[in-house]
Amino acid sequence: LGLEALEVVFTLELVNFEKVKDTWDMSEEEKIDFANARKDVGARLFKEGRYSMAMERYKKIVDLFNYVDSYKEEDNKVKAKELKKVCKLNRAACQLKVNLFAEAKASCDTVLKDDSHNVKALFRRAQAQFGLKMLLECAQDVKKVLDLEPNNREARALAKEVAKAQKEEDQKSKGLFGKMCQALGTGPIREPFVDRRFDFDAEERLQKEAET
Repeated sequence: LGLEALEVVFTLELVNFEKVKDTWDMSEEEKIDFANARKDVGARLFKEGRYSMAMERYKKIVDLFNYVDSYKEEDNKVKAKELKKVCKLNRAACQLKVNLFAEAKASCDTVLKDDSHNVKALFRRAQAQFGLKMLLECAQDVKKVLDLEPNNREARALAKEVAKAQKEEDQKSKGLFGKMCQALGTGPIREPFVDRRFDFDAEERLQKEAET
């Protein structure tokens, strides 16, 4: 009839409803199966770019395994701890995507407390520190990653970014100190931060020389 509807109303009828078991009522095996399913949902959400929702899924899994030391079965305890660690790292990846650098660093810190050589935790903490402009700490973590995995491309790329950012900071500081000294009429200026820098380029040259 050529009429336009200004409002459409849908009536929905709930035919059936099945209450999901609460996590505190689950057995150890059920909790692990539930966590694996939630982890897969989190991974899908991450791929879709829905980082905040993915972050919430990972947080629930971490919270689910707050008391794994009380688990009776050793095999379940190992699986739960591994799931908790993976979800902390995945949560950190989400936090980096939404620029929650302090939170991402904290997530990685908790993993590194028990697993100090975890490459993913070290690298993601380095990314968080770079976002927080903690260049010295970032460089230290990047070096640890490269010590463990010398051919890690992401770490090498971040190393170059850190070196570039540090040089820029040094130039800014040198210019600032120069102006201060001009105003005060003092003597020569000590170059700032030189003794704190890690020369990634020199490290790379030394490695190439060693390989040849």
